[in-house]
Amino acid sequence: MHSLVGRLRERLKSGWRRFFLAAFGLLLLGGCGVGSGGSDSGNGSGAGGGSGTPPEQLSIKLEGQAKYRADEGVSLSYTVSGNSAASATVTYEGPVELNHDAEKKTISGDALLPGTHLVKVTATAESFSAEDEITLFIDANFGGQYGGGGESQFSLTMGRSQVTETDENNYVLTRSGTLYWYSQATDATEFVNLLCVADVEVSGDEALGSGLCKEVVDDQLQVRTVIGLIVTYKETGELGLTYSYEETDESFDVDFSVAGEAYVSPALDLAGIYRSVLLENLDYLNVTQNNISGDSYNLETPRCGITATLSRYDTELITATEGDGSIIPAEAITIDNCDLTSQTGYAVSVGDATGSGQSGLMLILQSGISDSVVRFDLYTRRGSEYTDPLSKLRYARVCYQGAPTSQAAVYGVAESDCEALTP
Repeated sequence: MHSLVGRLRERLKSGWRRFFLAAFGLLLLGGCGVGSGGSDSGNGSGAGGGSGTPPEQLSIKLEGQAKYRADEGVSLSYTVSGNSAASATVTYEGPVELNHDAEKKTISGDALLPGTHLVKVTATAESFSAEDEITLFIDANFGGQYGGGGESQFSLTMGRSQVTETDENNYVLTRSGTLYWYSQATDATEFVNLLCVADVEVSGDEALGSGLCKEVVDDQLQVRTVIGLIVTYKETGELGLTYSYEETDESFDVDFSVAGEAYVSPALDLAGIYRSVLLENLDYLNVTQNNISGDSYNLETPRCGITATLSRYDTELITATEGDGSIIPAEAITIDNCDLTSQTGYAVSVGDATGSGQSGLMLILQSGISDSVVRFDLYTRRGSEYTDPLSKLRYARVCYQGAPTSQAAVYGVAESDCEALTP
């Protein structure tokens, strides 16, 4: 009996020791402030120092947009308050690309590399200190034209990502974009054998999304659903593209390098008359800075007439580089009588492009700007109700300011034609 009581006493002592050790550990963790510190959201929350400075004595609050595209300027500001604010000095910790202006109380710079960057400010006055921080989320600027190789020659075009969601302060939460890519045969025909489109959400140096591809398999047009698409930005400016087909479980991995032609100024005058470089007897296009309209001049049957609105990107926020005008979004696209599925080599690139309410991108390919020659690809995508979901058409400017360009003779366009076609 005495032995049993003794064992019970020892167990009770041991249990109490474990209880007090656990409680003491929790008190230590609480004193260390686990999970406290600067804001992990887009905006600084304002804070006193780790020494326990009361906010009424000294505090600092860092504010501003926390999500930027890599070519956009960064702009933050802070306020210092409290009884010791007048004598406080502020130090900055963060990316060297950003400049701290203590007089204006701002942190700013032209651009940062894609990824996350911590910005921290600390105010000190005598024995008091306070700090605040913001994590900047920099999205890669995937917009541009890229090329890749392999058994087929690949080309990828992505429009500039645009803001799709903001918070109550109008700060950016999400940014999305659209990309098109295609491959073409490496033989003399260079016919397009794959054409794809995808919508992606951009986050740092990656973009994730889904889309559609079309190709001809056993002489039949096949439309595939693209899933698990990842676009990866590399510091060299190259892109990696991986995706799978939902229907076949096939996976693809393509590397792209920057392949744009000469820089295109947003101020480039696009106006003029354009002709398809794919086939004869397609409608001419009358292009202005903001619109496209078809003209069936000298055609017995109008074919592939296009109307569209061009909505240029706003370059106001771009500070890292000059705004590039090579890609222009196109909206409210209508294409009439444009079924080229029976034309050798054009079943994939064009297919049946007929339809209204389409959207897309104009990619300007320039050569010989000095003599007013301009070429462009027009990517268009249609709604899910269409069995052929997307197309790519190419045009060259043959008339400029009512006169033939150097390309006019290639397509049999005379000065009299330019005079008749030019409004």
